[in-house]
Amino acid sequence: MKRAEPSLKNLNAVLAAAGVAVLLALAYGAHVFSEKTESLAKAVARLAVAEVRISGVYTQVLEAESSQRGYLLVNDPNYLDPFRAARARGEENLAIAVQKLGQLNVDARGLDALREIVSKKYDELDKTVALAQAGQREAAIDIVRANHGRELMSRIRELTIAELDRLATMRKQWIVELQDSADKMTVLNVLGSVAVFLLAGLAVAQQVRHSSALAVAQQNLAAANDALESRVAARTRDLKRANEEIQRYAYIVSHDLRAPLVNIIGFARELENAFASLKPLAETARDEPGAEKAIAAVREDIPEALKFIRSSTSRMDALIAGILRLSRLGGLALQPQSVDLDQLARDCIATVRHRLNGAGAEVEVEGRLPSVVGDRDALSQVLANLLDNAAKYLSDARVGRIVLRGRQTTTQTSIEVEDNGRGVAAKDQSRIFELFRRAGTQDQPGDGIGLAHVRTLARRMGGDVTVRSDGKSGSVFTVTVASDLRAFLNHEPREDRNV
Repeated sequence: MKRAEPSLKNLNAVLAAAGVAVLLALAYGAHVFSEKTESLAKAVARLAVAEVRISGVYTQVLEAESSQRGYLLVNDPNYLDPFRAARARGEENLAIAVQKLGQLNVDARGLDALREIVSKKYDELDKTVALAQAGQREAAIDIVRANHGRELMSRIRELTIAELDRLATMRKQWIVELQDSADKMTVLNVLGSVAVFLLAGLAVAQQVRHSSALAVAQQNLAAANDALESRVAARTRDLKRANEEIQRYAYIVSHDLRAPLVNIIGFARELENAFASLKPLAETARDEPGAEKAIAAVREDIPEALKFIRSSTSRMDALIAGILRLSRLGGLALQPQSVDLDQLARDCIATVRHRLNGAGAEVEVEGRLPSVVGDRDALSQVLANLLDNAAKYLSDARVGRIVLRGRQTTTQTSIEVEDNGRGVAAKDQSRIFELFRRAGTQDQPGDGIGLAHVRTLARRMGGDVTVRSDGKSGSVFTVTVASDLRAFLNHEPREDRNV
């Protein structure tokens, strides 16, 4: 028995080290699959927006043609109101679709052909309207009867359906990849959990009474869209349902990622307890033959590995929490109400006052900020995030100063948050608003979610957020929102609200 004790101690140390290795592999695999899942979910959402916008191009051409026909029939200029706005909206839809496909590195040459045919159709419509306005209605009607416009519309319809079919096929493929990534994550979690359970049971049989294996629920993402229907309105409703499914899927996947993470943290804690019991045993066996490597592992390798596991799981927990917050954000209904931005800003300043006082910085509201009809909670989150960001990245080379100012037009309200902190380099001024992206020296705590959250809220409220900076003497963050959120929501296309 005495001879067997050193071997048992060495075996326990080896098993503990093996358990740490398994946990490291599991943590790394979970991190890789979570990043892949997040990337695919964002790509599918962008592709769906592109499909909606391409459908919108066709809708605008139909509206323009209907407006032209109505004008030619009754000679009433009021019929031209939709006609005048259709071309600009169609070009905007095409530009957004090209932008979304460019972000995904998807071939957008099909949209070039569509743009050319649409332009010819609008030229034909412009020509007939101009003739009618010049008193040559019969000449305009003759052009319509020539069926050239009908041929252009047929070509536009064919190109639109072909492009939407191509993108729908691509979206379905990515959704399959999403499910495959989740399945692989499930397999990895199950195998890793079983391995850790067996190793921990052998190493700490006297200390651990029970540990259960991880059971991960399977998610089902119903993402099969039927063939494109002839009616554009029905197609748009299908795309809206697909977007809602993607948001629910991101929420479910985030929950399923949190479940194995909790298991990893629990197993790591069990290993730490086991290691605390094994360390004195390893010290008593240091004179035993062949014990040097095991003792070195107990003194240095295992503590370092456990420390890495704790830091990695904390980081992953923050990432999952961010995904959950953003997935919930898309489903929250905005509540328009009268908001005094001046008072709201002062309330938000009070929340970061302790950080400003600690840095010896000051904050000032320049003039009086306007009032808006908006969502109080969303506006509060936007201002609090921008103020916290400014306070966090003040420069040590000068006394910190933050200035808030506001401007308002009939439709838009802008709020500027200016600081004299570190600034933002030109190459980082667009990426800092992306999810989980940070810039500059990483000497402050954060998870790269705050500014992405600000941009999402600003866009939902009919605006956006931008930054100006020379990269060294401070930054000016400008957030714009609709002056009247209620009016904006009443006129906003419903299928785009949660994208």
